[in-house]
Amino acid sequence: GCVRCEPAAPTLMLNDHRVVARAPAKLNLILRVGSLRRDGFHPLDSIVTKITLYDSLIFAPRPDDAVTLVCDDPTLPTDEANLVVRAARRLQGLGARGGADIELRKRIPAGAGLGGGSADAAVTLRILNDLWSAGLDGGALAALAAELGSDVPLTLGGGASRMQGRGERLTAATVAPFAAVLVTPPVHASTAAVYAAFDAMGGGPLEAVDPEALARGPASQWSGRLVNDLFAPACRVCPEIADWVSRLEAATGRRTHMTGSGSALFLLADDQTHALSLYDRLDPQARRCARVVTQNPW
Repeated sequence: GCVRCEPAAPTLMLNDHRVVARAPAKLNLILRVGSLRRDGFHPLDSIVTKITLYDSLIFAPRPDDAVTLVCDDPTLPTDEANLVVRAARRLQGLGARGGADIELRKRIPAGAGLGGGSADAAVTLRILNDLWSAGLDGGALAALAAELGSDVPLTLGGGASRMQGRGERLTAATVAPFAAVLVTPPVHASTAAVYAAFDAMGGGPLEAVDPEALARGPASQWSGRLVNDLFAPACRVCPEIADWVSRLEAATGRRTHMTGSGSALFLLADDQTHALSLYDRLDPQARRCARVVTQNPW
């Protein structure tokens, strides 16, 4: 397969009334986390952007109110444990009339800190709101998205955002053009375990993020500005993440960063040519779980 991921159209209507939609992954370029709040959530401040790595969803309307999901990843649930089905059911719970057969083609690795499940849920809300003529406006969709999960509102919008609160407070952010080598190592760190390790390591007050920190390039000069407060806890939960970082840094001479609670890692580059040269320096096993991505335009 191609190591370069190109931007793709967000939605395509097929002539048999099916709708094909793409759900882009997200990358936390900066992620600050504060100590646990009384409501059980950690306050966040993050600069986050969509990237050119997508899941695809195909929606076929049904004459009844049944919602079915099939997925090409057999490890993922296809019942209400999947956010896609839950999103559809929540829309129906608000009075939307209709059903759908949904096909999910996974390309975003699950449990990697790339927000794939949240992106799938956001696309489901957006498409079924139209397909079922539910009539929810942007604010109502965002509120519904926040109930489904902290990362879901983010993936309703486009471009780069500053994400605050538990993830539901979004404002536009400017991120200069960049490319990255995205590496998804075959190791897993549970989000709950990473946050528990963050708490065990003492937590701390939330450090505010400068929303203009990444507004100017070149991206290869950003390394000192990129911080992820979950990196040390993730390495405590899953020491192999630290091993992978050392391995990638030794191969490329570039600082390696983590998105979300892991385990996906990335190396920043100024453009695709620069990123491909970094990719070429990786060992064969690392190359097998790496791809070049850029900022997604929508």
